[in-house]
Amino acid sequence: MASPEPRVATPATINIGTAPDMRGELVFTGSPNIGPHLVITLPTVELAPSAAMNFIGDAYGLMELTGEVLADPATGSFGTVQHPDGTIVAPNILNYMVGTGVITWQGPGDVSPVDLGNCDLFEVTPTVERLPHWNHRTGIRKQDLNPVVQQGCTCRLTLDEFCAKNLQIALLGTLGP
Repeated sequence: MASPEPRVATPATINIGTAPDMRGELVFTGSPNIGPHLVITLPTVELAPSAAMNFIGDAYGLMELTGEVLADPATGSFGTVQHPDGTIVAPNILNYMVGTGVITWQGPGDVSPVDLGNCDLFEVTPTVERLPHWNHRTGIRKQDLNPVVQQGCTCRLTLDEFCAKNLQIALLGTLGP
């Protein structure tokens, strides 16, 4: 087998804070040893840094990001989850999961999805706001309705590979001179 060509480093300059809207598609492709191999696609996510980045220390550096997942105006969907077996039901030990997988990102300037490397954390949190209604017809008011009036969705991820693309995302930057 031929040895690979040596990699030539190409310096990159990231202009910090010049991309206030870091919007793109985030895809999680699960590959756990235990549990279903889920694929979560969030077509429109606005990523932003959510913690300080430590460039000097005795532990691996981390880039913590939070994303607002935006709903599709036509369908109202925040994205999709693909499950490899829609017929399996609980209780079943095959439903347990110890999560691992790959996160990819495709921003407006990316011609194809970019692997973000090792990700220590990936969470998706649906949020709801309810509007309780109270019946005041008797001596003690009683709640008789609690409909959802607003839905949202956020995601959180922690990256630990300080490559130029990840720094560009985490610093809301653009590549430039």
